Amino acid sequence: MTTQNPFEDTDEVLDRITDKFDERYEGSVDRDTIETTVRETYDELSAEARVETMLPAVTEHEVGDKLAEEFGRPAPLVEDAAEADDSHADLRAGAAGSAESDPHGVGRPVL
Repeated sequence: MTTQNPFEDTDEVLDRITDKFDERYEGSVDRDTIETTVRETYDELSAEARVETMLPAVTEHEVGDKLAEEFGRPAPLVEDAAEADDSHADLRAGAAGSAESDPHGVGRPVL
């Protein structure tokens, strides 16, 4: 028994996945290559899928792995990755912040 795909327009969903990877790879990978990878991956997965509700998510994951393997991981979408990594340092559990921002050492700032 196969569960039907709940998405009204599969092409629209695949286009959004393509758009996402096109943005992430910012021109370092040709859009046609990304689109072909998305469509072929979806077709391969859907041919054997018993439950189609997760196909877009699984497709996105598989495409990410395939593109990373072939072209490397894309740069983060954040302007400055180091700044993004440090912007929430005081919020991480066990983070060593100032006593004022985390007096109990549990990774939560005082409000």
